[in-house]
Amino acid sequence: MLTLAPRVGLIDQPGERRIHSTPIPRAGGIAVWLSFMITLCAGLAMGWFKVGGNLSWNWLAAFAAGSSILMIAGIIDDRSGMRPLVKLGAHILAPTVFFLIHPLQTGLFPVGWPVACDFLVFVIWSVMLINAFNLIDGLDGLCGGLALVSVFALAGLSLMNGRMDAAWLLLLMGGAILGFLKYNYNPARIFLGDAGSMVIGFFLATSATDAVGRKEFLGVLLLPIAVAGVPLLDVLLAIWRRGAKRVVGQMKGEERIGGIFDADAEHLHHRLLSSGGSQRKVAVVMQAIAILIASLAFLPMFLGDRLLSISLVGFMIIGLVGLRNLARVEIEHTGSVIHLAIKLPGFRRRMAAAMFVYDLLVFIAAGLSAVVIETNFFVRGGNFLDLWKFVLVFTIFGNVALLMVRVHRRLWVRATLRDLFSLAFWMFTAAAASFAVYSLGFRELEWSALRLTLLSYVFACAGICVPRAALDVIRELGLDARHRRPDTSADSCGPVVIFGAGDLGTLFLDHLKSSAHDAYPGMRVLGFIDSSTVLHGRRLRSFPVLGDLSSIPNLVKERGLKGIVVAIQNLPLNLLAELDCLAERHQLKLYHWRVRLEPMVFETDHTVKHVDFGMKVVNL
Repeated sequence: MLTLAPRVGLIDQPGERRIHSTPIPRAGGIAVWLSFMITLCAGLAMGWFKVGGNLSWNWLAAFAAGSSILMIAGIIDDRSGMRPLVKLGAHILAPTVFFLIHPLQTGLFPVGWPVACDFLVFVIWSVMLINAFNLIDGLDGLCGGLALVSVFALAGLSLMNGRMDAAWLLLLMGGAILGFLKYNYNPARIFLGDAGSMVIGFFLATSATDAVGRKEFLGVLLLPIAVAGVPLLDVLLAIWRRGAKRVVGQMKGEERIGGIFDADAEHLHHRLLSSGGSQRKVAVVMQAIAILIASLAFLPMFLGDRLLSISLVGFMIIGLVGLRNLARVEIEHTGSVIHLAIKLPGFRRRMAAAMFVYDLLVFIAAGLSAVVIETNFFVRGGNFLDLWKFVLVFTIFGNVALLMVRVHRRLWVRATLRDLFSLAFWMFTAAAASFAVYSLGFRELEWSALRLTLLSYVFACAGICVPRAALDVIRELGLDARHRRPDTSADSCGPVVIFGAGDLGTLFLDHLKSSAHDAYPGMRVLGFIDSSTVLHGRRLRSFPVLGDLSSIPNLVKERGLKGIVVAIQNLPLNLLAELDCLAERHQLKLYHWRVRLEPMVFETDHTVKHVDFGMKVVNL
């Protein structure tokens, strides 16, 4: 393929979104596909494998038909490009053809359910994996290395489940990928191309279900994370990021608005490269993360459901760390959406109507969830009609309570703890009232009714309070993301420190949080500086107090400091002179931040007609 690819036009030229600087063949996927298919055909024909399960001519025919569709579409896309919707059509057609030839049971549905349910899940699952590995293929050795982690992990699981047929298939594909990686590690001599990345994703989708075992429901739920945790995360971030960009563009009235399928250079590997890592280092780090995620997901499958709690805790830690460090761009764009949405005409009315419908559905879902848990999926006793009455009473009282305290008229994008405590209190009052009314039909206290009420309250409180609190959390994370992302544009304010770790300094951070995304382009707050030595080394609003004015030269040298925001009301003359000298010596910009109340006097014919107080904000 190194010789053939240039002759047929399968060459990846350098470009704006490309990392390589020389033309490189992009036909490695064809080599992987042919190696796998030829070896499997030879093994079946020569009797090297015991025919059964996936090791059969039927499975081979299904995979050959589906993968050929992707291979043709990928080669066309690699040579001359293809419209995103046409490409998506090929992604859907390939698993459809495979399922028609070789139907699969996904394990999500009980025996007797329509085959169409398994078909729909399989198509969605296949499209997810095809796109995941297609989008992650942007770095030498990255897509192939991640695929190798998934293949070998699934092969080990197949052996544990006694599925030798699935294990052999996975090991054959692993061998083909290993042969390709010899030529793909940095500096790469050949790329997979869209054809190869899509076929690898499709292969994992078709073989992963059988590797887990059709009776392992927990395994089916953890399967997407285990097989493609990192690539799927990249896909979800891409959808989130591009969707937020599109909404922001629509709100600003831009003529050209990007879509979900528009390519960008904000994938995970691009971000890690921009932070200073080499291609080889970034690929190794992402593959190590994939191994960690796969290990956590496979832990309950290998050693039993008892270890599910360890997996969940591990996923929560990875999720929180990843959200703060990897989703900075997405959070920043989401903060822009919230900021612009607040200013839209009629936003509050539409938001109030949407929140009312949402709250109604949450109360119904909370009541039903409590009933399901209390009756153990309706296995334990309980009058079915009485349980529905409880759900109805709880929903009515909950919504009436929220309407009475005018919850839907509050601006929840600027919610405080007081707002959330008030909301939780009134929901508790509504839950108590619904318990009292529901219990009137019983001669004595029913403990099941009390448990139902408490469970319903907990579920409803989480479902109603958490999204409202999340709006302000997103704005807070947007502020954090803005100050952790470098901006090298000409009009960028650059890294700054706030001089004055007092009320004005924290007020400036609040102002930044609620300001527009482009209000202070490229401004990144490194922390505070203050003359009080007691504060040095502490943190204020998650930003460190870095020292006093004497630390400015080190900050300029080590952190690239570009400016100082003065947040002190009456700055002494000696400090002002010292600041002026520091700014001139290190070519720093000085900003003065002031907020104060002043009397506003309106005069007509030199006669005072009205005196009022307002807030005067002196912007930077």
